[in-house]
Amino acid sequence: MKKYLICLFIIISILEIGINVKAKSFDINANQDSFDVVVNSKSGPWNPKINISKNYIHKFRVKKNGLMPPTILKVKSGNSLTLEYVLGDVYADRKGHPERKTNADGYQKTMPTYSGFLPSFYINEQINHMALMGTFADSKGVIVGYPFFIGNESINLIVPEGAEQLQLGINDNLFRDNAGLFIVKVNINY
Repeated sequence: MKKYLICLFIIISILEIGINVKAKSFDINANQDSFDVVVNSKSGPWNPKINISKNYIHKFRVKKNGLMPPTILKVKSGNSLTLEYVLGDVYADRKGHPERKTNADGYQKTMPTYSGFLPSFYINEQINHMALMGTFADSKGVIVGYPFFIGNESINLIVPEGAEQLQLGINDNLFRDNAGLFIVKVNINY
């Protein structure tokens, strides 16, 4: 599976095109200890319509904005997880701006944001534009705890009480012009 994902990424990189991967739900309660998941550059880290107090889309223009659902993994409270960026790049403003191609750490955004707050606005930490982010949520998608930065480093997390989903997405607020993907390894630590 990993070789397949790497080959897919290489083909996409060679052709320099964005793909429109629909968000999938993965059940990490299955008898697997490790998953490689795809996070589309058009996926936000949470649904701003469900989490109104953490809205990052200007006037809820979700369809015109190009926002897709986050990559969602079903989890159990108390599980210990390790998340690790494996490979991939994303573009803000399509592939015509090579300076806006980045890995999961994102790039510093010096231009003003006219489309609303970035999701990282709701974290007490400076996070780069287009960086890989996540949050835990209940079964309806309501955030449990606080969103967090993932980036290029592996991070260890404990699933908080009340959380049934891990949601992964991109730190952006205008998604229609994004291209690319990240591949993330999720390990369950027993």
